[in-house]
Amino acid sequence: MFPIDVAYLSPEAGEADSAAHASPQTSVAFSPDGRFYVSGGYDGRVVMWDREHRRPLWTAQHQRLVNGLRFSPAGKRLASVSADKTCRIWDVATGELVQVLARQPDDLNSLAWIDDSTLVTVSQDGTGRIWDTATGRLDDRVLFHSDHCMSVDASPEGVLATCGEDAVIRIWESDGSLRQTLQQVGHAEMCRWAPDGERLAVSCDDGYVHLLTSAGELLSKVGPYTAAVKSVAWSPDGSRLAVGAYDSTVSLWDAASGRRLVRWYGSQLWPRSLDFSSDGLALITGTISTRPAVLDLPATLDDEAFDNHQTVDQAPGTQGVNHLSVGGGLVAAGCDDSIVRVWRDLAEPAVIFPVGNGSLVNTVALPATAPKVLAYGTFSGEIGVLRLTDGHPLALVQRHHPVNRVSWSPSGDQLAVADYEGTLDIYEWNGDTLREVSAYHGHDGAIKDVVWLTDDRLVTMSTDRTACLVTREGGTERTFTGHGELINDGSVTTIGNRTVLATVSRDRTARVYDLNTGELLAVLVGHDESVKAVAWQPGGAPVLLTGSYDFTARIWVLDPTTWQVVRIERLEGHGNAISSVNWLGDIPVTGGWDARVHAWPHNPAPGAPRRPHLLRSAPAAGGDQR
Repeated sequence: MFPIDVAYLSPEAGEADSAAHASPQTSVAFSPDGRFYVSGGYDGRVVMWDREHRRPLWTAQHQRLVNGLRFSPAGKRLASVSADKTCRIWDVATGELVQVLARQPDDLNSLAWIDDSTLVTVSQDGTGRIWDTATGRLDDRVLFHSDHCMSVDASPEGVLATCGEDAVIRIWESDGSLRQTLQQVGHAEMCRWAPDGERLAVSCDDGYVHLLTSAGELLSKVGPYTAAVKSVAWSPDGSRLAVGAYDSTVSLWDAASGRRLVRWYGSQLWPRSLDFSSDGLALITGTISTRPAVLDLPATLDDEAFDNHQTVDQAPGTQGVNHLSVGGGLVAAGCDDSIVRVWRDLAEPAVIFPVGNGSLVNTVALPATAPKVLAYGTFSGEIGVLRLTDGHPLALVQRHHPVNRVSWSPSGDQLAVADYEGTLDIYEWNGDTLREVSAYHGHDGAIKDVVWLTDDRLVTMSTDRTACLVTREGGTERTFTGHGELINDGSVTTIGNRTVLATVSRDRTARVYDLNTGELLAVLVGHDESVKAVAWQPGGAPVLLTGSYDFTARIWVLDPTTWQVVRIERLEGHGNAISSVNWLGDIPVTGGWDARVHAWPHNPAPGAPRRPHLLRSAPAAGGDQR
């Protein structure tokens, strides 16, 4: 490979800091010569780094989050794929955009180079396509899965492997013809060929990495893990396997014996992606801080006295907003930087409550009336209840899986906890302790949201594309179907004599159901990306608020007799995806991964659009507030 010279960004101009990420990293990769590494994030940024100085070199941009990154075999080109439905080719030396490949109609999840001029991309629509990067020509052959295709890799000989959520692995020739189909246990997240091209590592949601021969024979399993296994990477000599899991760990295993050699833990590790350096001396993985983590391998791996548990400190954390809760006139936000922010007055800065162990706060919950406490859940599985007057921790429970949602019952004496592995647990709260009293296991995927109806009935929303009306004791009363993708969020209200459920999905729609009969009342179409959040306006008004990955929120005014849309109001003011929405009375409140919380009061001028009011936050200890 020819040497590549890259000019550094000027640190005096502050450009190096501005090139770091504003949100967690979703994908990372080392260059073939090991001199550089690259990261892509939820902020849509592609950042090229110098390995020696661990300094940004250049930054590029997608319109949506980046799902995958790979260097070409010679290392002169970098390809990135994104939820903006494009694959972009960049010049490694300059960061110049060389080519845009944009013929697949859905989010692109992963890519692999077959050679220096040919690559394959796989998509949320279940297809993979082969491209000539020199001409931009799309090959006629189509790789296919019956569900989302999540990962693709090419062996040194150009043999392709793909895997996804249909629980199969497919092996393809380099020309796109199908060689064989291998049945797997559960969804597969990532597949990677060993350097010899004879073994394939596949991370699956059964808590293992499956090691297979190229003929499909199961050699062994690495694990088990108590959290989802997301990423795998082979060492350059094929003797070791690195595994990233959603328990905030990266582990290095001996591939032959199945012995774990070293385990790195860090509350800010986000190992959705990882990669080995070509010299075999380091790993790179994503984090929830402003930059990826480079993990240097210890020199004493084979020493029996070696302590194989390593702690990774990563700072500063990003401050994206993951969830909003409103109760008793207060607004609370759970954020990436392990902080809960609470606004008692929209004109005043938030009160800062550091919580958890450094992991991002996925969810927060205020009781509906006269809140004296706040509950939260973290990516590391921690559930906590704190006192609002001073932030004093009152109760703490440690779970094995990331917590997606916590929610107080109407009476405030029960806490529902939904997690990544599809469990809904109910805890009794006596003002001092949380005691688990029941569990629900009715979904085939992660539970993304839970809403209380009464103290003994709830609605759950899941990645299995269904919502369920369930009892406190764990029974299912009704299932709501129809979404074509996972359900992100839900909200319930009573309008007239109807109790109605609204759900939003990655399929870019909101659906409105009669909760008691299951009748589908309306399908709302308008967002052009995954709809992440939804909330009915309080008080029984037929007004729905949604927030999306398309950076916008929308207010939908419905006719409660026909359920037709009367009016749509578009709210624009975020610089990244909107993660959560809520109402403070009749004022919409939105939070996003741009670290902003906006309130949207009525504009007094007739017909004028609402203008966002940015809720301010006092600086958190140890970092600047964006």
